[in-house]
Amino acid sequence: MDKKAIIAIILVVALVAVGTVMVLGMNPSGGEGDGPVSVIDANGRTVTTDEAPTRIVSCSPSLTEMAYAMGIGQNLVAVTDYCDWPADVNARKANGTLESVGGYFTPSAEAVIAAEGDLILIDKGVQAQIDMLTQLENAGLNVIVLDKGTTFDEVYDAMLMIGEICWVKEEAEDLVDTMKERLAAIEAEIGDVEEMPTMTFAVWLDPIYLSGNGTFSADVMRHAMGENVYSNLTGWPDVSVESMLETDPDYLVVSMMYLASPGEEIISGLENDTIWSELSAVQNKRVYILTGQSDNVFSRPGPRMVDAVELLAQILHPDVFNVSMPHVISDDYVDWVSSGESAEAEAMPVEATEIVAMVQARIE
Repeated sequence: MDKKAIIAIILVVALVAVGTVMVLGMNPSGGEGDGPVSVIDANGRTVTTDEAPTRIVSCSPSLTEMAYAMGIGQNLVAVTDYCDWPADVNARKANGTLESVGGYFTPSAEAVIAAEGDLILIDKGVQAQIDMLTQLENAGLNVIVLDKGTTFDEVYDAMLMIGEICWVKEEAEDLVDTMKERLAAIEAEIGDVEEMPTMTFAVWLDPIYLSGNGTFSADVMRHAMGENVYSNLTGWPDVSVESMLETDPDYLVVSMMYLASPGEEIISGLENDTIWSELSAVQNKRVYILTGQSDNVFSRPGPRMVDAVELLAQILHPDVFNVSMPHVISDDYVDWVSSGESAEAEAMPVEATEIVAMVQARIE
């Protein structure tokens, strides 16, 4: 064998070796290296996984939806009582393959520990979850804290962090890209409106709590080309009916998971009220009640947040989308969006204290 042949063989062997190293060095998300993977979470903690987590505990409906949207929903072993999307969550709860860690605002640290997860996802926006962080760490659990998200960009960041720590980086990036594309398509369809309709987005009517600036709902309104008449306020302020008459929005959108009475009755009550009936939105029949799963897309900063923009855009710009939206929208919201998802939503008994907690969580 001559010298050139020997060199050629050596090069081939070297290339094969390099290729083998590259294949073995790729983690499931397509990044270099087979671990460990480390990120800095929302609490400034370094979180590391030596391999892809296979037993994940989610303490938030939003985080549960993110896991499913990235294709790792089957790795969930425990979730909260309020996790109910997609349909597989309810099915697994029913057949006993998905345990409960308690309420979203009242999680049980003992239940989280008992689930024996190799990664625990907790929501920084819920104080009760942050309060159990030390106990979970002392139990030797690997915990990552995610921001609740008040803007689309913050939610995208949380998704990408979950993708990184769960070794599904490419899936997370694809999810974010798909959401951005849908959002851009909705905005392009609305186009450059000459005058944006004014609106108020409320989560309670007695007393009136509504969205100001710095909330996820405010970002949804912005993308749906709706002008928030309370953009001069921050967070979830409470206002008087008289203040509503002064701002007099074109549209009143009320998003409430649990209604004291049917949505149609609430609207009728506003129309027959001596003060509320003076509001332009009431007089022009531009009051919309969102409940059930349609409320969830507005209150859960996660994969379905583009659905919220699409729903609101159709409410505010019916001529552009050539639709006539119902004034009360619930689990049937999927009939009005292009995501093509569906779920078998289940009505869950909720204690009064939990309802109060849900309202307080929005307005704090």
